[in-house]
Amino acid sequence: MSIMNNTKLIIITMLLTLSSVFTAATSSAQSDILADLDRTLDSSQSFVDAHSLNIKGIEDMLLQSDLSLTQRYNICDRLYDEYFAFQFDKAMAMLDERYRLAKAMNNHNLVADVHIDRAMLYTISGMYFEASDILEDDIDTLMLNSKQLIAYYNVQQRFHSDFWHYTTDVEARNRSGQKRVYYRNRILELTPDTDLLHRSITIRKYSERGEWHKADSLNRMVLSTLSSDVHEFAMYAYDQARICEAMELRDEMIEWFARSAITDIRTATKDNASLCSLAQVLLERNDIERAFRYVTISLNDALFYNAKLRPWQISGIMPNIEKAYQEKQRKQSEELKRQEEHSRHLAIIISLLAIALLGICCYMATLVVRLGKNARKIGEMNEHIAGSNNELKTLNDKLEAINVDLREANAVKEEYIALFLSMCSDYIEKLSTYQRNVRRKLSQGKSAELERELSSSSIMDEELQNFYDMFDNAFLNLYPNFVEEFNALLKPDTQIELKRGERLNTELRIFALIRLGICDSSRIAALLRYSVNTIYNYRARTKNNALSNRDTFEERVKTIGK
Repeated sequence: MSIMNNTKLIIITMLLTLSSVFTAATSSAQSDILADLDRTLDSSQSFVDAHSLNIKGIEDMLLQSDLSLTQRYNICDRLYDEYFAFQFDKAMAMLDERYRLAKAMNNHNLVADVHIDRAMLYTISGMYFEASDILEDDIDTLMLNSKQLIAYYNVQQRFHSDFWHYTTDVEARNRSGQKRVYYRNRILELTPDTDLLHRSITIRKYSERGEWHKADSLNRMVLSTLSSDVHEFAMYAYDQARICEAMELRDEMIEWFARSAITDIRTATKDNASLCSLAQVLLERNDIERAFRYVTISLNDALFYNAKLRPWQISGIMPNIEKAYQEKQRKQSEELKRQEEHSRHLAIIISLLAIALLGICCYMATLVVRLGKNARKIGEMNEHIAGSNNELKTLNDKLEAINVDLREANAVKEEYIALFLSMCSDYIEKLSTYQRNVRRKLSQGKSAELERELSSSSIMDEELQNFYDMFDNAFLNLYPNFVEEFNALLKPDTQIELKRGERLNTELRIFALIRLGICDSSRIAALLRYSVNTIYNYRARTKNNALSNRDTFEERVKTIGK
């Protein structure tokens, strides 16, 4: 029995020792990856500069005068890839240019490519209504080749996956869930098992079914085939962190978030999620300094990228981190006050003892030196606190600007929902009246009179004018000083003078739509019932009349009313 007890004791001791070694190794690995991330963040501007220099080199290629339309399109396609995760506005501008070139070449395949890319960019940026319009109205799936069809299905599954998480409407959520499954199954049918997209869809299906071990195995296999310096590695590393989170592998989750963030920095990816997610985890572990730094950088990246979804997501966790950071500062300040009070007591005691005991002068000198160091430390910490408070104020100002934009977007949404409902109601009533009139004339045998009415354009002209009037009234309710502020952007001799009874004219309506965020000329032409060339001419002529730089004229129009 004694031998058995000794054996058990030895085994238990060995297991405890191995556990301690494993825990220490895990903690060391985690500390190393976070230190690597901190060093990479310190050098982040160099990666951004390198990426910007690469973009400049590609843009310079467009300056060549002998380029064909196809060559220009291909260069714009490369620039779109470079801007895709770097700057939302510039990526959208490249899509606009690609669309113009594709239309000029009358190449329907290239036009379809632009529509698919635009729908994906809108989806990733959280602009679900714009993405839905393109997917439903602008893409004819019967005209797509096999590669385009797979890309279209991928946009659809991504759209419905993201919208499923975004919407709170139960019916819309169920519908998106079903469509997500449908489009993912179509992708799996059309792609081989070795295809990266096929594997990505499979990993998501495993994850949604809770088959985490299968998802973990396949995702790690994909990661092993990717270089850590490509954007795809960051995406799969982020997915691996989420898989580890579901499997309750918290330490490994932190490592994968950090690896994903490092790759995002090295590839100058501004539309990122890993750094913010890592900040949330570190906040739970009371690593407040890192959490505050990471979420601040993440918010700055999101503002640089300039899509509204990511700053809104980050702003949701900012208060928790800010509260924890301020609490830590408060405790530090209290500790410093206690130290100061303690130091004062020591100085009084030493002064009293110095009168009676000259022999402790050396000891007093030591304490004086120590007090001097404490004073310098207090000064440094106060400076650090003041700097942190300035950073918090800057962040609050940025968040307030975001909130102003969101309030303005909500006001526009509410105004135009009311306009849409009113128009639908009016058109239903008019359709009913028109139907009764047709039946009455048919029953009275007045088919010739009915044919003359149908051939007349007066009804369409009247309805179009009614549409213009409703749009003018709704828009000027939102921006009552639009006409005056718009004219202020033009040269004095080219300012617009409205006719008697007019609220807006064609030129003002075009730029009113641009103020609302509808910048694509084809979309404006469809809404106002003009040709695309007419819209181009109006825009070009007005920009030529701009009071200052014509290239930034439309950006200034977008700020009217702010």
